[in-house]
Amino acid sequence: MQEEKSHVYTIILGVCMLLCLLMIGRMLLGHPEQDASPEADGLTLPEQEETGMELRETDLCELMKQALPIPVREITAQIGADETISVVILVSKQDLQDSGLVPGGLRTALLFLPEECRMYGSWTAAVAEGKITLQCENAEIGGISVPVELVTALTDQVAASINAYLEKADLVPEKLEWTDGALRLTA
Repeated sequence: MQEEKSHVYTIILGVCMLLCLLMIGRMLLGHPEQDASPEADGLTLPEQEETGMELRETDLCELMKQALPIPVREITAQIGADETISVVILVSKQDLQDSGLVPGGLRTALLFLPEECRMYGSWTAAVAEGKITLQCENAEIGGISVPVELVTALTDQVAASINAYLEKADLVPEKLEWTDGALRLTA
């Protein structure tokens, strides 16, 4: 009985090894998996179906890095099923001062911030006329509220970056579906 099981396990192991060798051979011969996505401006376009695509948190971080007019040291984004996008960015205080973006009242407050500042923001998103629009709910630098004019300028830049990305992917969104970790855009 044990000997019969041993032969069965040996056959199963042999089949698995043969399949692994076939997959390795396919990779070595240059036949990539059919799921490979084309690249656009350093960003990988997400899988696109006939009617839409998903914008993941990592995609959003890359788009924001490109859109922001200041060097970003670290960025994390969180897309929630509660229909919010939360972003935390680590920037240098000196880069903020040199950018010329910081208005007078906030410039004085920057003097009291540490050398590396955390910027926090939360937005909601909607679709209007085939474009993504963002509405800032809250924005802070080191616990200090960011003036409306600065928030508006940065929000507009990020929205423009997202819309340019969607345009390159030939997607005109009509509807948003929120999940934890991704935003599904349907056309």
